[in-house]
Amino acid sequence: MGTGDALACTCANVPARQRLDAADAAFIGRVLETRPAPSRDGVRELVYVFTVDNVVKGEIGATVEVESPADPAACGFELEREETSAILLRRDVDGEGWVGGLCGQMAIGELIAASEETDESLVNWGGIVVGLGVLSVLALLLARRLRARR
Repeated sequence: MGTGDALACTCANVPARQRLDAADAAFIGRVLETRPAPSRDGVRELVYVFTVDNVVKGEIGATVEVESPADPAACGFELEREETSAILLRRDVDGEGWVGGLCGQMAIGELIAASEETDESLVNWGGIVVGLGVLSVLALLLARRLRARR
């Protein structure tokens, strides 16, 4: 292993749906700007300010600030300004802000497909029961009205 290999970021090979389920938030958006983040533990980080085009999961405003390592080798984002990307986020340690990075980037189509996958039953039994109840009440009212006319 060379020195370049030791510094490379390695992301787990996990299906997109599982990655989305594990994220606290997900969106499609573009980088508006970056600025240095307050230094923690000597690791250089950046704050990425994104404009949010589409929220896929979580509660995010029209813009969101995300802290990430400054270096892609440390799993920081690899994004160009104004490039549209799909981003998965986690809450920071304090639960106040957002953190993300290279392992939270994915293709837009991959995020959309993952958001459309579901393990839930395609039959909405609650809706069917309520619908049948409403139809039963309407049938009863109609039968009473017809009897009253005779």
